Amino acid sequence: MRVLYLIIIVILFSFAPTNELLVITEKQVKVSGVTSIGKFTCDYCIDDMKDTLISNRTNRSGTLQFTIPVDDFSCGNFMLNKDFRKTLKSDEYPSAKVKVSNLVKKENGYFCHLRLQIVGKELIFENFHLTKSDQKLTGKLTLSFDELELKAPKKLGGLIKVDETLHLQIELGT
Repeated sequence: MRVLYLIIIVILFSFAPTNELLVITEKQVKVSGVTSIGKFTCDYCIDDMKDTLISNRTNRSGTLQFTIPVDDFSCGNFMLNKDFRKTLKSDEYPSAKVKVSNLVKKENGYFCHLRLQIVGKELIFENFHLTKSDQKLTGKLTLSFDELELKAPKKLGGLIKVDETLHLQIELGT
C-alpha cells in the first residue's frame, strides 16, 4: 500500500509545472494606429537592463515593473512626436507604467496579470497572453480612445483623422 501512495505522489509531482527563469534584457512598447492618410507607429525601447521573471511561481510574487516617460516615445518625426505627446496629455501625465506579474507558462504560450497606467487611467488585464518567439515575449492589446477617455486628434479642420483604436504591443526581450 505504501508503494502505491509513493507512486501516486511521484506521478502528481511529475505533472506539476516547473518554474522557468526568464531574464528580461529589453523592454519595448509600440503604439500604432491608422489615420486618414496612413499608418503611424510610436515606440519606446530600453535595453541593457536585466530584470527577472519566474513563471509558475506558487507564491505569485515575481513582478516586472517599468515606467515609460511619454516624451521618450519616438514616432518618426517631430510633428508626430508633438501630436502623440499632446494626445496622451504628457504635460499632465508625464509617464506611463507597465506591471507584469503572475506569469504562468501554458501549452499555447505564457499568461500574466498586466496592469497598465496611462493618462491617469489604470487598465487591468487578468489573463494577458504573451507569445514567445525570437527570444521575445510579445503581447498585443487594442485600446479605444473612449476607453482612455481621450479624443482622437484631428488636423487641418478634420481632413486628417485618427481611427478610434490604438494597437499596443509589449515586447520583453529574453
